Amino acid sequence: MQELQSSWGNAVRGVGVQFREFFSQNNLAYTKPWEPVVKSKTSDKAQEVTSGKTGAGTLTLFDEGSSIPKANRYKLYDTTFTHRQYGKQIEVTYLTLINREWGSAFDEFKDLTISGNVTLSKACAQIFNNAFTNSGVATVNGIRVVSYNDGVRLCSTAHPRVDGGTAQSNASSVGITLTESNFETGRVALMEQLQDDGTPITVSGEIHCIVPTALEKTAQIITGSNLRSGTANNDTNIYGGGAYKVMSSVWLGAAASGSDTRWFLVATGVARLSLYIRQRADADQSVDKNTKSTLFDLISVWSVGSEDWHGVWGSRGDNAAYSN
Repeated sequence: MQELQSSWGNAVRGVGVQFREFFSQNNLAYTKPWEPVVKSKTSDKAQEVTSGKTGAGTLTLFDEGSSIPKANRYKLYDTTFTHRQYGKQIEVTYLTLINREWGSAFDEFKDLTISGNVTLSKACAQIFNNAFTNSGVATVNGIRVVSYNDGVRLCSTAHPRVDGGTAQSNASSVGITLTESNFETGRVALMEQLQDDGTPITVSGEIHCIVPTALEKTAQIITGSNLRSGTANNDTNIYGGGAYKVMSSVWLGAAASGSDTRWFLVATGVARLSLYIRQRADADQSVDKNTKSTLFDLISVWSVGSEDWHGVWGSRGDNAAYSN
């Protein structure tokens, strides 16, 4: 919609009272970065296709004089990230542009750039908001999210193995809530994930607990206490010391069409959650020949999603049965 003089009232020069200050709420926007949980990558093409393979497993004992046992390596599923464009335009009439006060507060390109950064923060959160909902490609809260192409959801109780072995789970089948003991259940499940050939994965580096704001206090108490939280003994809290970090986001909560109960563990050295940037911000300004209104616009081109499910574990936190 056009920005008219009548929309801004006293912000127009020579009309009504004079403001001492005129501020922009846009500066309060939530733009918390998601690195290193969701890794930003650049792209120079219309889409990116990702895949991978298993390793060679472990060595096999064999008898003297016998042939060396052959290794089987397996190709993983292909996942396609097709970049999409996101944008917004601000239209300001000629009279509004020349008569308004507090020009710095009206900086259109600054507002649009902040809007772009906020959208990227929102986009990364939708990987988790979609984790129990859709497989393949889906639009979640206005963001197109790509899921690892193994035919099930990112957090699933039935991830197929490319070697034909027993399916694996990286989700709680009973929706355990976030407590100290349940944190340990999730941690063990994360650490015991297998490659697609059945070889254990070595989880090293930081593990992040991803939560909505409603669970941030609980997560911080579990990971930050000197001793075990919620117990009457003096056992050491093994989650302290910085190896387990908490990352919360307003975009994960119910108020932002997420959930106040879901929680996740992400091993950043293993997980492949990605934001592919094709064009971060392409800003332009033009004048409508008929109305003389000035048009300020910004377009960014990117895609977001998961290239694999390994390194991620999640619970809906609702104490309800879950399977997929």
